[in-house]
Amino acid sequence: MQLRFVDHNLATTNDLDERIRDAYSRAHALPDGMPVLLDDRWRPIEPWLTYFRVVASSTGRSTVRDYAYDALRFATFLESRGTDVVHASDQDIVAYREWRQGGNGSPVSAATWQRDVVVIRGIYQLLMQTGQIRREPWITIGRSSALRIPWRSEPDIRPLTRAQWAAFHDVGLGGRTTSSELDASWRGRTSLRSQAGAQVAVTTGMRIGEFSTLLDVELPSPTNAGASVLLEACAKYQKRRRVHVPSATLRAVDLYRQTERRSIVRASANSLWSRREELFMVDELDVSAGIVRGRLGGRASRWRLHLLPPHLRRIAVIERAHGLEALGLFLGRGGLPISRRAWHATFAAASRRTLELASNEMGDRRARITPHDLRHTFAVVLLKALTDVALAREADRRKGNLGPATLSEHIAINPRLTVQRLLGHSNPATTMVYLRYIEDTDALVQDVFESWSDASTTFADAVLAERSTV
Repeated sequence: MQLRFVDHNLATTNDLDERIRDAYSRAHALPDGMPVLLDDRWRPIEPWLTYFRVVASSTGRSTVRDYAYDALRFATFLESRGTDVVHASDQDIVAYREWRQGGNGSPVSAATWQRDVVVIRGIYQLLMQTGQIRREPWITIGRSSALRIPWRSEPDIRPLTRAQWAAFHDVGLGGRTTSSELDASWRGRTSLRSQAGAQVAVTTGMRIGEFSTLLDVELPSPTNAGASVLLEACAKYQKRRRVHVPSATLRAVDLYRQTERRSIVRASANSLWSRREELFMVDELDVSAGIVRGRLGGRASRWRLHLLPPHLRRIAVIERAHGLEALGLFLGRGGLPISRRAWHATFAAASRRTLELASNEMGDRRARITPHDLRHTFAVVLLKALTDVALAREADRRKGNLGPATLSEHIAINPRLTVQRLLGHSNPATTMVYLRYIEDTDALVQDVFESWSDASTTFADAVLAERSTV
């Protein structure tokens, strides 16, 4: 089974034989870019041809391409079971769901499965409308069916160790060698920006959509107490939360601000002025009150800083003595904030360099480092540290150094609740997955269950004893 896309430009080439030329002349009724599933004899497969003819007429081209690969995967799976979409049974649908949930060794996310469901439901609705089948192959009871069973795939958590983070920061992003010397072959020009952005991510747990849209005024000059940032418009689901930025991270940001960012601002002032009609021109910026006023296309608007939407943050500029300057923190060569795609490209290039030059420090890790890996690292490191603090307080309480714990204290110092709040998780189960990545868990379990032979030792005693030796 093959997947191809209609391309009318091929019909204009001179090296096509008559059969292909004739096929494309008849295919002009099909929209350009429409997917076509072909059998082993390169004949279009129905009902997929009709399905994509309908879908391509009302769906964006990139979405149709995604659906095409989903359809190819589903049709190929059914073919491996000796059936096709018309004759598939409910057992075939359940088998496909289980295969996608992890039977192929690589479970997909709930969002990816929902896209699969769109394609599967769509093809079977077409089959029923054209009279090829009487009902869907799966059984539906109320709102439950084989396609609606809750997805339980666990996210891929890949936190970095301290040595891996140092190698990625210094070698991958900073252009240094493993001996901390500057690499003469390094051609990077924005190492300070890359390092500052990565450090914000790993020390705050911000998502890429959050730290990439930070405004320069949202991170103050370095202070011993650090600083806090209120996130909402750029947060996932616009769920408000406040994150703390450590003083060391503020120093890294300020170093970038005083060097690379200042140079970019001066070099891009004239080009930004020539594009002012398409930019959000800020007329007033009151940092203490958290208010920004500006104009875009002649239309004025007023925003609270934490509610300024991402699309305006990326084009917001203000007039300074040296000319127009972007409000964004992490700027690109043109003077505006770099895109999420550019951040991903930066991390990919840094990962390749790190794996090549610092293989010993990376250990057995061979997967590239992503911005979300730094968020996972923040969660695991913080959860372990807070767990150690909670256990130490409990040990002091058992020794009589502290009084009885109150309910509010249990809530205030609860490691999981704290990490859940800082990461902005709505579901506690999302935070729970990080527990298994806390260092020393295996050794702790081993010692605890070996101590069961001592009837006088409780489980809590064993945990506290183990923590006191770490």
